Amino acid sequence: MLVNDGQVETEKFVEQFYTSKNYQGRLEAIQYLIGNSRKYSFPETICIEALNDFCSQIKVYVLKNYNFHQANDPQIKLSLENLARHDEKIQVRTLAIEKLAGLDSVEHDELFFSTSLLKSSNESAAGLRGLFKLDKVRAYQVAKFRAESSSGSLDLAIAEIFQAKGNIDDLSFFKDRLKDRTKFNKIGLVRIYLKMLCKIERVELIKQHLQYICEDISLSANTDLVQRLVMELYHFNSEQKAFLAKNCDLDRFISNTIDLLLEKNYLKAKGTDPFGFL
Repeated sequence: MLVNDGQVETEKFVEQFYTSKNYQGRLEAIQYLIGNSRKYSFPETICIEALNDFCSQIKVYVLKNYNFHQANDPQIKLSLENLARHDEKIQVRTLAIEKLAGLDSVEHDELFFSTSLLKSSNESAAGLRGLFKLDKVRAYQVAKFRAESSSGSLDLAIAEIFQAKGNIDDLSFFKDRLKDRTKFNKIGLVRIYLKMLCKIERVELIKQHLQYICEDISLSANTDLVQRLVMELYHFNSEQKAFLAKNCDLDRFISNTIDLLLEKNYLKAKGTDPFGFL
């Protein structure tokens, strides 16, 4: 009975989606349908209709919450491609690119490539990540080209690709971009920066870059930001136990750095280089 009642309720929301004259009614309907999709069935064409709705809020909700991996209708991909190419909202275009990339759409490699060259940081980052899934060599080449003037989300996408396919020459990108990013936007880059350092596996170089990271974060004089850096260093320790076990000097260096960061009054230190003695 409960299943039948739920299915009846679902059918009411299907009707509401198609008959509502205002976007609030259609949005409420699509929220219910997607939210209960594991329990009750509804026509897949509704999601296609929602992706083509004139209201961007409805499109964004579907893009963020619908499981496109379960979609069977080929029209779904066509709708995503249409949004990625032509929607007037950057957020919608970006989400559509991300969903296409998640579907490993080989046929969209040129779309990903062209998107990776766009001015919008979010949009180009989505395109670059999509391209990387299909063609790592080409994506690395694009990342090298875009690294000269990147910012925002594109910084992180490039950093991820450098971490996966780059070499020691790409470390300068991390150093330059960390300096340019503001406060809490630094931490996302630091996380990838540390993974890149692990890939290089040169102890003295790792020390130099760790010191640079700590100095940069300390200059913010933001206690919360420093605490987040400490957590990233803990994660670094946890993930690199085997490497650190073979490099005890680096292990001690990181431990000393964490201790220094945890000192209650370290931000009040008068020295210009609070990490210089490590």
